[in-house]
Amino acid sequence: MNSNRSLSNTSRHNGCSVSGALSVSAFIRDAVSIVHGPAGCAHQASSLFHSTMIANERFDIPYIYTSALLEEQIIFGGENRLRESISEALSYDPSVVFIIGTCISETIGDDIDSVCTDAWEVPVINLNTSGFLGDSFERGFLNAIKGASELITTCDEKTLSANIIGEKNLEFEIEENFSEIRRLLGLLDMDINIRFVRDITTEDIPNFCRGSLNIIREDPSGLLTQFFAEKTGIPSIPGFPSGTSDTLNFLEEAGRLLNLPWEEAAAREKDYQRSVFEEFSDLRGEKITFDSFGFQDADTQFFMDIAKNTGIKIDSGGTVIPIPFTAPVGTTGIRRMLREWRRFIDA
Repeated sequence: MNSNRSLSNTSRHNGCSVSGALSVSAFIRDAVSIVHGPAGCAHQASSLFHSTMIANERFDIPYIYTSALLEEQIIFGGENRLRESISEALSYDPSVVFIIGTCISETIGDDIDSVCTDAWEVPVINLNTSGFLGDSFERGFLNAIKGASELITTCDEKTLSANIIGEKNLEFEIEENFSEIRRLLGLLDMDINIRFVRDITTEDIPNFCRGSLNIIREDPSGLLTQFFAEKTGIPSIPGFPSGTSDTLNFLEEAGRLLNLPWEEAAAREKDYQRSVFEEFSDLRGEKITFDSFGFQDADTQFFMDIAKNTGIKIDSGGTVIPIPFTAPVGTTGIRRMLREWRRFIDA
């Protein structure tokens, strides 16, 4: 058993690492994810997936398995029960099995790494989570991305394409955001190599090495950028672009990293941006104010700049515009957001 049972920094404030890890591993189609803990841990995550994915009009809810620890295993250790669960999961013929630890398995000191190194017929990978114990949704998400990367191989062939890393599979407008990145890369005559990890199989993952550029959904800490730079040597852009200037900078940075001519692409994007703001010329002179609902951590200045470009005035007595959970991606994201603003103003 693992004797590391530190309870320091325990908090439920930032969510559970189990859900964060599952938001990655469950989107590898030929993988099995086992939540090692009481059945309630898997149930909680399943409920989150069900409600969020239905809201996103996704009805193919991933299967989530559990070792379903009972009182006896919690008292005497759950490693043998985990082995039984892995054997049961292998009957579904997965290509890889991911193990997701919980508060309980961490507290009782189960040595998940040791179980994973048994002679299994497919890779069994510990995603190094421990529920709420010193972890968070974000930490589970990051650890799962790193765990899945163990399946990445090396290759000599390169294509003019990008790897999209760390899309948030429970995020609203995830497909719209991806389409915008694909559109922007198309201006540079680039394609998408792989979405890591979004609706892929283990057969897709070895192709990761064929990409020429890594684009990370967001990486404020720089951890994923550093990790993939060290692992693959592929240059990275550490975030999807938000706003007009950031979108133009995105094209320039991608071009410079790959020694591609980017000036024409940026000029075409500027024309598109002008056309977007002209589309909403009917909003000029309208008055709005922003509401963060007391918990949104958004860059209000960003939204004020968009309002200025559209000719909208910021006024405390104006129409209340809710700040979205995430900033719009690219120019098309701004267009969708302005359509929402118009609906609020016209209501």
